[in-house]
Amino acid sequence: MEFLAPFIQIIVGLFSFLLVLRTWLQFCRVDPYMPISQTLMRLTNPVLNPLSKLIPTVKGINFAALLLAAGIVALQFVLFGVDVPRAVLIGLLSVVKTFGQILFFTTLIRALMSWVTQGNHPLDYTVAQITEPVLGIIRKILPKTGMLDFSVMVLGFALLFINSLFYQVFGQLWAVA
Repeated sequence: MEFLAPFIQIIVGLFSFLLVLRTWLQFCRVDPYMPISQTLMRLTNPVLNPLSKLIPTVKGINFAALLLAAGIVALQFVLFGVDVPRAVLIGLLSVVKTFGQILFFTTLIRALMSWVTQGNHPLDYTVAQITEPVLGIIRKILPKTGMLDFSVMVLGFALLFINSLFYQVFGQLWAVA
């Protein structure tokens, strides 16, 4: 079983990432006919459709996908010998951490693409849809600075601060999540 642990971690981590990403794309109303949306649907529908009949989507948030993501991570840690309450906490933390990572890296990709493509690439539209719900809130709070948009930098620093805060609060649980 010990030699299978890295493979199990990779598979569980990937599937959990796909479920959280699908939830965020649904919440952001990313075009379901985009190739990334179609791929996520095809990969997650077989497991998610039966569960979605029991657990509804509320205000665009697919709770079935989030609970499944937390559940499979928790199950992974239970299989590795972690007690159930701690494994459930790690599962929930992993969903939060995955969401933060998705937001951080898509924001970074958006910033880098703005230098290169200047809005002329199909991926720009998708990445903008993914990051805009959070960046739009930050833009409303920040004062107007003309042509410069500091919302990306503020979001990046905020996510780094939150990551550090969660590590201080949860310690090793946050690190393994």
